[in-house]
Amino acid sequence: MKVKIRHIIILSLPLLFLATGGSAQKWKLKRYEAIIGVGTAHYFGDIGGATTEENWFGLKDIEIQGTRPSIYLGARYKIRQNVAVKANFIYGFLAGDDNGSLNNDRGCAFSSGIFEPSVQGEFSIISEEQRYRSSAIFNRRGMMNNYSKFNVYVFAGIGGAFLLSVQPNEEMENSIDYDPDHPKFGMTFPMGIGLKYVLSNKWSVGGELGGRFTTTDYLDAYTTKFSKHNDVYYFFTIQAIYRVRTSRSGYPVLFGRRRPGGFL
Repeated sequence: MKVKIRHIIILSLPLLFLATGGSAQKWKLKRYEAIIGVGTAHYFGDIGGATTEENWFGLKDIEIQGTRPSIYLGARYKIRQNVAVKANFIYGFLAGDDNGSLNNDRGCAFSSGIFEPSVQGEFSIISEEQRYRSSAIFNRRGMMNNYSKFNVYVFAGIGGAFLLSVQPNEEMENSIDYDPDHPKFGMTFPMGIGLKYVLSNKWSVGGELGGRFTTTDYLDAYTTKFSKHNDVYYFFTIQAIYRVRTSRSGYPVLFGRRRPGGFL
C-alpha cells in the first residue's frame, strides 16, 4: 500500500507544477476591463474650508454640503499580474461656500462642472490572481480557481482638468479677486488607493479614492495674492467592473463565441 501511495505522489508532482504554471498565466486570459461608476467630488480651494488654519492636512476642509456627484468611465489593461494601466474619464461637479469657514465674513460661494481625462498606473498590494496553495489544489469539482476575492492597489497618474461654467454668487462675482476670464484648464496628478471585490469570473465591484493635485489656482475662478497653494479636488467612485476576454493574440474579444479549450 505504501508503494502505491508513493507512486501516486510521484505521478502527481508534474500535474502540480503544470497547475501552478497555468495559474500564473490565467490572468492573461482576461487582462482587459471595462468600468463604469458613480461617486462624489470634493473641492479644496480658496472658497470655504475649515474654521481655523489648523485643518488636519485638509481633512477638516471636507464639507458635506459641498459634496457633489460624479460619473465615471474607465478601461484597464493588465501589463503584469500585479501591474496595470487605466484610462479614466470623469465628469463631476465642484462647490465651495464661505459660510461657516475661516472666511465666513467674506460670503463667497460658487459651483462648477469639471471634466477630467487621465491615465494612471496601478500596483496591486493584494492581487486577484494568487498561486495555488499546496493544501488546496483540488476540490470535489476538480481544480480550484486561482482568484482571490479582494484586490487592493495604489495608483498615480497624470491628466487634465477642464473647468466648465463657474457659477459665482453675488458676493464672489463682485469681489476684486474673482476673474471671469480665468484659465479653463490645468494639469492634474491623481494619486490614491483602490479596492476590488470579485463577484464572479466576469464581474467585480470596486471603490477608488484619489486626490487630484493640480497646476492651477482657478478651479473656483478665484485667487488672492495671499494664496500659497494650487487648488485640489478628490474623487471617490463606486465601480462596476467587467472583465473582457482576451484573444490568443492578446486583443480584447468584445463579440464572438467561446470555443472549447480556448477563446476566439
